[in-house]
Amino acid sequence: MCAQHLTDAGHHVWVTGTREQSVSAAKDRGTVVGGSVADAADGDAVAAAFDDAVRAFGGLDGVFLNAGIDGEGKPAEQLDSATFRRVLDVNVVGILHGAQAAHRTLTRPGAIVINASVNATRPEAHFADYNASKAAAAALAATLAMEWSAQGISVTCVCPGYFRTNMTAQYLDDPELGTQLLARIPAGRFGDATDIGSTVEFLLANQAPFLSGAAIPIAGAANL
Repeated sequence: MCAQHLTDAGHHVWVTGTREQSVSAAKDRGTVVGGSVADAADGDAVAAAFDDAVRAFGGLDGVFLNAGIDGEGKPAEQLDSATFRRVLDVNVVGILHGAQAAHRTLTRPGAIVINASVNATRPEAHFADYNASKAAAAALAATLAMEWSAQGISVTCVCPGYFRTNMTAQYLDDPELGTQLLARIPAGRFGDATDIGSTVEFLLANQAPFLSGAAIPIAGAANL
């Protein structure tokens, strides 16, 4: 979603993905210049992906940390602890891995944007695993901003609401549930690629570095 927006705006984008098929497809579509296969939970693989991007571009100006998986969608008493750990490994530890690699490779001044969720501050029932991971991602973003802003790295966090993605399609496209979710959005619609892409593009451009530490909802007022 964001990669295509950034490419269309003239930026050179390198993407990571867990499957070679998805990375190759993004390159073939012209969505990105190139990409690397890496599981966000694997710190060595993430570091190698950043090195690939630096070799390709000669440096990095901005990083969007977007890796994330959904929770089980079950009551908390039914959650599987191994699955819970996997959600945290990708959605939180994966963000740390990406941030550490960005700190090592970013040109200064540079920008990091972390993708959290409105669930970070407005949790939903039956998503304790996902809610916890996104709250932790937002807290991590705030901490990194405190530590790295003086080093020339702006760190911000975006908190999207309901957007139609591969992960959310099963909810939004369900006639009954989709109608219920839409009713929660004062703007009267689900988010689209432009809503999040334009926000991330602005933050990555680092034209307002004093925003470092901000957590910005992109939710059509559904966060209120």
